[in-house]
Formats: sequence, structure tokens, C-alpha cells
Amino acid sequence: MMEGALRTLCILSALLICPLTQASEDTNDTDLAADQGNWTVPDCILVKVAAQIVLQPDQDNANTTVTMELPVSAKGKGTCEVAPDPKKPDATPKQRITLSWSEEDTNGVKLWRNITIEFSKNDTIQKYGVSKISAVYEVKQFTVVKNSTDPVTNETTSTNVTVTSYVSMTTFMMDPWEFLVPVNRSYLCTDAGSKPMHTELHRSDEHPGDGGVKLPEAVLSAKKVQFDAFRNGVESGEFQISMDCTYRPNDVVPIIVGCALAGLVLMVLVAYLVGRRKSRARGYQSV
Repeated sequence: MMEGALRTLCILSALLICPLTQASEDTNDTDLAADQGNWTVPDCILVKVAAQIVLQPDQDNANTTVTMELPVSAKGKGTCEVAPDPKKPDATPKQRITLSWSEEDTNGVKLWRNITIEFSKNDTIQKYGVSKISAVYEVKQFTVVKNSTDPVTNETTSTNVTVTSYVSMTTFMMDPWEFLVPVNRSYLCTDAGSKPMHTELHRSDEHPGDGGVKLPEAVLSAKKVQFDAFRNGVESGEFQISMDCTYRPNDVVPIIVGCALAGLVLMVLVAYLVGRRKSRARGYQSV
């Protein structure tokens, strides 16, 4: 009887725990048509990804939506040691890769786009991840007349200057870092989901430090993701052993084992109490 009750208790525990475990898994389904590209920063970074950013670059019409797809033809460059910001000293090791490309508008003007991914490493726990993502999308070029006055002759001259309006996007520094993975491993994910980005409209002739015009948040989406940073002594072009983002530790079995042990202890305790009661009963009968 006790064994039957124990078995029933463990089965009920497993049925209650399993749905919770399954519900904790992320099931992203990002609608993304971009192709997967492959980029390298020699000696330190390998990246494979299909990505796009959906943004609204028109400050006068929020319904104007643009999809900025990362092409496989984008050029990758970066650095294996990012110098710390002198205003914000940071001892955290960082590496960075920038993917750049251009597109022509209807007038044949070349407009540039780029996406920058920054990796940071925690030497204490020996893990690294993506700490910041930023992007730039040039909207258009136009000509403005700039007047300047000669301080000696006091004469005013006019000059035509080409100005570029562009959208800047950033996640800022992310805390905690995204896509955390142990050093000497690569990160792998079929669908990395979406990430909002703070977005502003700027002009190339604005004063340094100007905040620009706030736009609705852009949305970065990524699929077929694999990255490998902080590589040390690894064969060129070869990804280190990957850690899949869909992996979830299975904690159901340990809980069932704990349930069985608790049931066994309870069964022994009940048997002890029953035996003690019978012993007392025999004692009374002898008297």
C-alpha cells in the first residue's frame, strides 16, 4: 500500500513539473527574409547571421516603415581589443565587428548602412556575450547653402555643402549581456528573436553632442545566428564547439528522485511508529 502511494505521488509530481519546464522554453518565430552571411575579424571573431532592422526614418510620417536587411555582401571589419572610453574607464575586455554596405537611392546617390556588434568578456566567470548593438542608416543627401564671413575683410561668402541625414540606432550597453556563453565555446541559435533599439534622426552638419530627433524604436531581428569571439589559438575559420540556445537543463529527473527519497523516509518513519505502537500493545497484554 505504501509503495502504491509513493508511486502515485511521484507520478503526480512529474506531471505537474513537466508542463512548467516546457513552458519556460522560448519559441520565437521571427519573420525574416534576409540570407545568412559569414564574416571574420582575423584572430578573434567569427560571425554567421541573417539579420534585419525595421525602422521608421520619417519624422513627419510615422507610417513610413523601412526594412534594412543585412546583405551577405556586406564588408566586415573590427578590432580584437577595443580601447576603453577615456571618460568611462572600463577594464572589461571588449571586441567589436562592424558590417558595412551601401545602397543607391532613386537618383543614384550612394547611401551607407552598417551594423556593429560589441562583445564583452567576464574574466571572473570566464564567459562572454553581446554587450551592445548599434546601427546607422543613411536616409538621404541634400545640398544646403552655408554663409561664412571673413574676419579680416568682413566679406560674406556662400558655399554649397552636401549634408547627409541619417538614423542612428543602439541598444546602449545591455545589462545583463545577451547570448552569454563560456569562453572557448561558440553561440548557436536558429532564431535569436527581436530586440528594440533606441532610434534618433541626425544630420552630418549638426553640432557635436546634439541629441537629434527622437524616432520610434527600431526592431532588430536575427536568425541562423552563430558567433565565436575571444578566440585564442583556434584554427582560422573554424568555429569552436557550439552551445545551442534551445538547450534547457532537464530538472525533472532530479525532482522525481528527491520525491522518491522523501517518500522512502516517510515510509520508514511510518513503519517505525506502527512497530512501536504494536510493541506497546504487547506490553500492556503481558501485564
